[in-house]
Amino acid sequence: MSITDIAVGRMTRPAGSFGVRRTPPAPAISQPKSRFDWNLARARLGLVKARLAARLEILALSFTPRPRKIQAEEAAAHALLRSDVSATGVRLLAYLGALAVLAVGIAEILRTAPESGAIQSKAPAEWIDVARSYAPFALPMSELADSGYSYGMRRHTAGGGRRDIMTWGELESRTPHLMVEIYRPGDEIARFGSAQREIAARTDGLVSAMDVTPAGRMESKFGPVSLVEFTVQQEPARYCLGFARPFDQPRLQIVGWYCTSGSKETARDVAACALDRLTLLAAGGDARVGELFARAELKRNFCGQRSPLFAATPKLGPSAAIGPDTKMRGHIGASRP
Repeated sequence: MSITDIAVGRMTRPAGSFGVRRTPPAPAISQPKSRFDWNLARARLGLVKARLAARLEILALSFTPRPRKIQAEEAAAHALLRSDVSATGVRLLAYLGALAVLAVGIAEILRTAPESGAIQSKAPAEWIDVARSYAPFALPMSELADSGYSYGMRRHTAGGGRRDIMTWGELESRTPHLMVEIYRPGDEIARFGSAQREIAARTDGLVSAMDVTPAGRMESKFGPVSLVEFTVQQEPARYCLGFARPFDQPRLQIVGWYCTSGSKETARDVAACALDRLTLLAAGGDARVGELFARAELKRNFCGQRSPLFAATPKLGPSAAIGPDTKMRGHIGASRP
């Protein structure tokens, strides 16, 4: 192979190229130069001008004053709309108020109806009037003969408790009123309440426990007695002095009150005389009750003997409390159980 062959490329290349390009590189493609499109620019500029002109026209129309007729019609339409809205709102509020009142009434009926029915069915079931054949207690109060006298006996159906109630007059009447109750409980209560609660519970809802206030104590043949006072609101208002004396052995409570339109001193004297004259005629087989009253008779002061307000009580012992038509039922036991 000659040097000429090598120069013109006739030399046979070996298998390895040693990094030498076998084929010549492709010529570079020349990119055409970008040209500004005036037609497209003019079209876009025209679109911007049209949009701007429309906006300006709308803005000009908003500042252009409308005719008075149109303004009046629009004002009338707005006023009519406002009046319709106001009337509709008022009617809607009235409907809602009526529905609320109806709902409250229905809820009150549903709430009170079962309670009133339970009270009506519960009152006769708890305490029932007992037709008595004799009165186990006596309390002569000749000073209150004009007020009228009644004796009642009630029995608790579930617990077996018993109440003997002596009454002169009515709580809301104008005449003097005295009530004395001897309560011998059964299983219906565990213990007696305070004097305020015991008195308020027996006024048939005329006086609440908040209106009954303590009034100290006074001595009696049964020992110290708690006093309370309250007022019955009527014309004229009546002052009432209540008293309560509980006992643990035997379980017994003497409770009552005296109401008058007179002075407080008179009420205290009447209450003291009522407790002093209270006498047991028959213990009914309960020796402890008989012993309680027998011991109390030893401390009796025979109220009215020195008081100008009452007639004197003769010193004849327990028999002084027995009326001419009272029948004795057995001997009053004084022995211990």
